[in-house]
Amino acid sequence: MHDESDVAQARMFYELLSAEARTLASAIQATATLRGTPRSTTEGRRLERDLREVRRCLDRLRHDFPELNDQSNVV
Repeated sequence: MHDESDVAQARMFYELLSAEARTLASAIQATATLRGTPRSTTEGRRLERDLREVRRCLDRLRHDFPELNDQSNVV
């Protein structure tokens, strides 16, 4: 079991990362073509790489702090 302050800090970091993931997903969607396929640009690849990294961090936080698993706003 984790200390209450550690869980609170992890929850806050999780919320910040979730907001960043939503922002990145929106930016990726905004760069999509009219058919919905992503443009193959350096910026698009960077955004996708950043989103993968944020999701990896979110997964790690959920793994390390099972208390966060009740949050369903995964992006």
